[in-house]
Amino acid sequence: MGPGIYRRRIRITTEPGLARADLEDDLHRVGAVVRHDGRRVTAVEPLAIRVPWSLCPEAGRRLQRLVGMPLSTHPLAAQRHTPGPEQCTHMFDMAALAVTHAARGTASRDYLAEVPVTTPGAAQAARLYRDGEAVLGWTAEGTALVAPAAFAGRDLRRLLAWAETALDADALEAVTVLRRAMLISGSRHVDVDAFANALESGYPLGGCYVFQPDTAPRASRNRGSRRDFSPDAAPMLGDLDDGAAE
Repeated sequence: MGPGIYRRRIRITTEPGLARADLEDDLHRVGAVVRHDGRRVTAVEPLAIRVPWSLCPEAGRRLQRLVGMPLSTHPLAAQRHTPGPEQCTHMFDMAALAVTHAARGTASRDYLAEVPVTTPGAAQAARLYRDGEAVLGWTAEGTALVAPAAFAGRDLRRLLAWAETALDADALEAVTVLRRAMLISGSRHVDVDAFANALESGYPLGGCYVFQPDTAPRASRNRGSRRDFSPDAAPMLGDLDDGAAE
């Protein structure tokens, strides 16, 4: 795919007893619906609408480990409840956001992350918008943040441990969203359709459900499923507007 702007859109909505979070980017159109009784999660429905590998939908079963989890306004509560690497990273992120906003009673929230991608290793100036307002911007060289000053010297791979102690819940949530977008943005440099299965991609094993050693060789590539939202963010999550994603 090459140079351009990697974009990731997330939409979260809640109503009594239910919270839903949806995500779309180049490689994914996924989400999660969380039902609750006001105190605990009672059911989780995974949404694997467009995924890069054939076995990604299987990971939806792992989301059932969140059933019984107490609702929490802390953005990392789900990660404490069950191991993230055994999940689909992106469906799990959405379930975690749904749990958080069920606890908060947020009516709706929309995130748009934008990460310009040029040549491998070049500095990136990423931005995150929340409900249309710019709330976070970073400049990074590789995984090292160099600006703004409050984040300079931090590494994206180890950022959350510091952010959890230094930031309030809203700021921490924004950090988790933009961090994920920056880590995934490099996928624009990779022709994923060139691989027959996840193991061939060379991605480190152990990071998520599909990239477990016994799963990666069996997870074939869903060729032709990729989208390019570099020219325009407007089509992202368009299926929610026309009611197609059920």
